[in-house]
Amino acid sequence: MLLNAFDVDTDSGECCVELRVGDFPRMGIDADLLVASEFEGHYAPTPGTLLANLQEAYGLRTELLTPAIDLREGPLKSWVSGPIDLEGDPSWSVKDEAISRFRRVAMVDGGMEFNPDDLLPWPPFNRLFSVLALLPMRGVHCRVVATPLLGSDNQDIEAVAKFPDLLNAYRKALNHVPELDRLIVFGRCEADLRLLGEAIDNNLERRQGQSARITIPQGSAPDALGGIMRRISRELQGRGEDLSSDMNDLIELLDSEEIPPIALGIHCRRVLEQLVRQQLSTNRDQHIRRRPLRLIEGIRLLQREGVTDWTISCMHQVRVFGNWMCHPQVGGREQMADTSDVISMVNSFERVLREYPWMRINSREN
Repeated sequence: MLLNAFDVDTDSGECCVELRVGDFPRMGIDADLLVASEFEGHYAPTPGTLLANLQEAYGLRTELLTPAIDLREGPLKSWVSGPIDLEGDPSWSVKDEAISRFRRVAMVDGGMEFNPDDLLPWPPFNRLFSVLALLPMRGVHCRVVATPLLGSDNQDIEAVAKFPDLLNAYRKALNHVPELDRLIVFGRCEADLRLLGEAIDNNLERRQGQSARITIPQGSAPDALGGIMRRISRELQGRGEDLSSDMNDLIELLDSEEIPPIALGIHCRRVLEQLVRQQLSTNRDQHIRRRPLRLIEGIRLLQREGVTDWTISCMHQVRVFGNWMCHPQVGGREQMADTSDVISMVNSFERVLREYPWMRINSREN
């Protein structure tokens, strides 16, 4: 379940930070790097911990992983594994219900370090950001990173979550990780994540935060939308692309009586981003495959290739609503989403999916 999300503007683009509640193996996350925490001298997969869940779901045993980057002797107290092949390597025993995937594992010491000369403690997340900043220099590239709420078992999470300087520090740290598109913070303890989400809402001055729910009249969501999403999800899975997690979350959202605008905005925007990139990846322009496109750039390319103006306008509405939900609203720019906004968003999203794959004049002429 997507609980909260916000965008961070960096020098290289936007990075989306997400809070998700659930058991990682069953969350449908596709990550370049999965982070886990350990404490020096205590590496056993204790029942109920992430390491124990990973061993149960994937057969992961940290002692059998080969560190490709070993920083345990320095202040970062971390290491990163080599590439992982979940499907092709017989040493992995992936269970059917383990739908999340990852390509490397990073082990980060989960302890909090207090130095009397420092204004703030150096928490595990600082180690993680330092490691992420080093990875490109070591030839390791990560666009999606999934991490638990590091250190929450050995610190006062309420005090940390309410300390706005830490959130500001994380926002600044993302500027040093230019390749990162998504940072997913997950956990099974909804109370801890909700507390952190409230701190995020306060920091962003959101009047309508993660707790907001909007009731829409029955029948407001197009009846065919669920079937359209399932069809597209099946088609993309056949081509090696997987949107099932976001699609399933959206179907569940639209079936509920109350819809959280933040979750609706981020899921719809992400589905549109992936569909736009997937369709443009077949273009003859090789540069599209070499670099990730921002959604607004992709929509403009589709418009130049002849996708109808009405479909383009609906794409922009999905994009703008997602941005509205995830961007800070400060300096008097606050605006509350209401029932009509949610209905308009859902109908625009349905129109975009109904037309997929989008017909392009250039492609028909060629």
